[in-house]
Amino acid sequence: MPAKKTIAAPARPSRRRTSKAAQRRPEMLDPVVDRPLPALATDFIGWLVTSLSVRLSRSASSFYMERWDIGTTEYRLLLALGVEHECSAAFVAAAADVDKAAASRSLQVLSQQGLVTLARHGREMTITLTETGRSLSQELYSTSQQREIRLTHGMSAAQVKRLRADLHTLIENLPRLSDESFDGDLPD
Repeated sequence: MPAKKTIAAPARPSRRRTSKAAQRRPEMLDPVVDRPLPALATDFIGWLVTSLSVRLSRSASSFYMERWDIGTTEYRLLLALGVEHECSAAFVAAAADVDKAAASRSLQVLSQQGLVTLARHGREMTITLTETGRSLSQELYSTSQQREIRLTHGMSAAQVKRLRADLHTLIENLPRLSDESFDGDLPD
């Protein structure tokens, strides 16, 4: 077995940033998040889901960048590593549902920030959270739960559970979009 090569950056102090942008008043509007829905979102679920996705992504990107100086790809990798603890780069990319090339770039950034340790074993790389990375991952998880509570405000627990199930069904049905032989009827 080849010798283990460890690449690690020194740990940085607290990751929380306080910038003017991070302290903006809630009444300030985000041009993407706060714009009206396009008319086609009324007619097509795909448009509605895409509009939601773009707005969620934009909101998350701003929030995590302003608060912790990380992008959404780094955020997703840190959350996945918080669950998996130590794994290969390919595994964490899949767990975070991130493209391998984007994951590789983001893992280098996280390493430079002292949040992960990258250990190469031949062609395979093992990723491990540092103590600072573990702490940030836990903070991100807690913050994500709070953001989800805000997102689903006004919905009952049963409605949230149903929404999750419906979204899973939509994802499972994605392969049917290119199935020319599928001839389903629209629901009433």
